[in-house]
Amino acid sequence: MGLDQKITQYIWYSKSKFSYFVVCIFFPFSIIYYLLFLLKKIQSNEKSFQTKIVCIGNCSVGGDGKTSTVLSLINLYKSRNIKVAVLLKGYKGKIKVPTQVNMTSHSAVDVGDEALLYVEHASTFVSNDRLKGINFIIAKFSPDIILIDDGLQDFRIKKDKSILVINGKRGFGNGFLLPVGPLRQSPSSAMKLADIIIIIGNDKSKYLDTYKSKFKNKLFLKAEITCKKNQIDKNYFAFSGIGNNPSFINTLNTNNYNLTKIKSFPDHYYYTDNDIKNMKKYATDNDLEIITTEKDWKRLNTKQRLGINFLQISLEFSNKEALSQILMQND
Repeated sequence: MGLDQKITQYIWYSKSKFSYFVVCIFFPFSIIYYLLFLLKKIQSNEKSFQTKIVCIGNCSVGGDGKTSTVLSLINLYKSRNIKVAVLLKGYKGKIKVPTQVNMTSHSAVDVGDEALLYVEHASTFVSNDRLKGINFIIAKFSPDIILIDDGLQDFRIKKDKSILVINGKRGFGNGFLLPVGPLRQSPSSAMKLADIIIIIGNDKSKYLDTYKSKFKNKLFLKAEITCKKNQIDKNYFAFSGIGNNPSFINTLNTNNYNLTKIKSFPDHYYYTDNDIKNMKKYATDNDLEIITTEKDWKRLNTKQRLGINFLQISLEFSNKEALSQILMQND
């Protein structure tokens, strides 16, 4: 993890005197962010589509579990023979215009790592402008449903269903808006926009109890990250460059992976050959297996992937039937 990211995470998620000092100094910038957010909302003209739009978003920055949620919904719709397409911006990808992702010709450098995960399960499209992306998908693919990864704060799009994803353990940090906190909008305002609120992992701050009584017309669900437990008597070198690196390490520890070495990189980090070479040498010298996230693995080239395993995860919902019922409603 880069120094700037470490400092940011410390300010956002710790309760130290230094953190609150920084918040006090830079709080006016959060006010400016809020005013710009309101202006964007006021100026947006909402557009409806004949194709059903389902948005999966969050109210904080990165690492909440949107990707796992999108993959779960893809499988849910496909199990009912519903033609689904996925739209995302393709964060850090070079391609900005509406484009259908091709598993063989596109790399993470082109379309971002999430797109390469989704395209294995459903037709996937990237577009820096979501409105143009939706129109492109409808014209080219004619799906029954478009799943939008992120976009809860894009007020130009009329969503048929919106899902708010919350990381139960990390929560809302210090509760402030960007840049002094991790929030893109207040949790209450995000919940007003959502039909379904999914709290992933340990609900450390009791968000379920706090907000469920305030928003009685919303479906609140808990979800747990599941993966195959380790059954090999081996020690591991774990590395990752995602929005919430500690959650990856926690999942490994919970599932009996003996971690000898841990290395964190910035979110969506593109690994150099030297990075991989050094990690592989350390692993070989110390008789370790290397493991990373599936997102990180997608950012590696073919040569870099040799000898590196990835952890395949899924979500288990507390009430999958209720989730299915709401998502299948025809409003």
